[in-house]
Amino acid sequence: MIKLFINLIFLTSIFCHFALANDADYSKSLKLFESGSLIVDIRNKSEWQETGVIPGSKLVQMLTPAMTLRNDFINDLISVIGDDKSIKAGIICKSGGRSSATVAMLKEKGYKNIYNMTEGIVGDETKTGWITRGYPIVSCGSECN
Repeated sequence: MIKLFINLIFLTSIFCHFALANDADYSKSLKLFESGSLIVDIRNKSEWQETGVIPGSKLVQMLTPAMTLRNDFINDLISVIGDDKSIKAGIICKSGGRSSATVAMLKEKGYKNIYNMTEGIVGDETKTGWITRGYPIVSCGSECN
């Protein structure tokens, strides 16, 4: 029984490390942006219009207006990211939840350097967010109409 417990602890720690390995905190998120890495914003159009977007970011809606996963989301995302599985990119949403799920989906497809920008654009009660930190933001252009 003790051996089983130790194995469970070991496997859990490995899983947690793997799951968190591609998280980018506020500092790493800013470095991704400043280095010119691809940033993909997966929020919906109304969110882009409400807050603005990161300059130069690509916009790919993850959810339908009914808040369900868009059937063509992954295909649209990969068409923006490209086929190079070693590309370095950041994925951002409102507060890090949708982007975390997206990074997991891309990891399953073999992408190795895709990062979840964990604080998101707005953040939540535990995370500050891109805008509140005063990081660059611009109004959403024609892609938001």
